[in-house]
Amino acid sequence: MKKNTNQVRKLGMVSSPTGFTWANVKAELRAIWESNVKQWKIELAYPLSFIRQCISPVFFLLPYLIYGLALMGGGYSPNLQALVGTGDIVTFIFTGYIIMGFISTAVFAMGFSIRNEQWFGTLESIYITPTNRLSIVLGTALHSTVHQGISVIVEFSIIYAIFGLGLKMTGILPALVIFALMMFALYGFGIVISALSLLLKEGYIVSEGLASVMTILSPVAYPLLVLPEVARNASFIFPTAPGLIGIRTFLLQDYRPEVLGNMFLALLVLDAAWILFGSLIFRLADHYVRKRGSLEKY
Repeated sequence: MKKNTNQVRKLGMVSSPTGFTWANVKAELRAIWESNVKQWKIELAYPLSFIRQCISPVFFLLPYLIYGLALMGGGYSPNLQALVGTGDIVTFIFTGYIIMGFISTAVFAMGFSIRNEQWFGTLESIYITPTNRLSIVLGTALHSTVHQGISVIVEFSIIYAIFGLGLKMTGILPALVIFALMMFALYGFGIVISALSLLLKEGYIVSEGLASVMTILSPVAYPLLVLPEVARNASFIFPTAPGLIGIRTFLLQDYRPEVLGNMFLALLVLDAAWILFGSLIFRLADHYVRKRGSLEKY
C-alpha cells in the first residue's frame, strides 16, 4: 500500500526549478520566444492583413508630410531651422513619426497581450503553467518590435524614393543605441498597461488616453520647444522625448538639441524606473485579481 502511494505521488509531481537559476532563465527565454512564435503564426495565417499592416504606416505619415510641404511651400522651413538648427521638414517629421509605431507596440500590443489570451480562451491554461506571466507580455513585445521594424523599413524605402531623406549615415550606430534604450523604457510602460488590462479588462479606455498624452508630449512632428514649459518638463517622464532628441542629434544634419543634457544617462534612468515600476505594478495587479478570483471574468 505504501509503495502504491509513493508511485501515485511520483506520477503527480512535476519537476519545476525555483529561484533565480540558469535553468529558470533559459525556461523563461524559451517561453518568451514561443509566445513570439505563436503571435507570428497567428499573424501570418492572414497574409493580406499582414501586408496591409506593414504598408499602412506610410499612409498615416503622408498627410503630415504633404501638409508640411504645402504649408511651407517646399521641404525647407526657416522657422524649424531657427528652433532646432535644421529646416528639413521631411526628415524631421519622418524620424519622429517612426517612433509613434513603437509607442503603439508598448501601449496596445504589450498592453493587451493578457486580454488577447482571454479572447482566445487560453488565459487560464497559461496561468496554471510555472511560466512567469511577464513572459507572455515580453513575447508579444518581441513580436511587435520586429513587426514594427519591418514596417519602418517599408516606410523608409517609400519615403526615401518619393521625397528623399537627409540622414547622416555615420550616426546610425549611436542612434540605434539610443533607440534600444528608449525601447527598454517603453517596455516598462507597456507592462504597466498590461497590469491595467488585468484590473480593468477593457483597459483601452485608459491606455488610449496615456498613448495620446505620450504622443503630444513627444516631439514627433514639431520641436519640443513649441510646447509650454510645464509640458516640456513633463515630457521627460516618458522615454520618447529624450529618445527622439538623441536620435535626431545623430541622424539629422546640423540638428541642435532642444534640451541640453546627456540623453544616454536620462534614458538609463528611465529604463530602470519604468521597468521596476512596471514589474511591481504588474505583480500587485496579478496578485490582486487572483486573490479576488476575477481573473476569468470577461
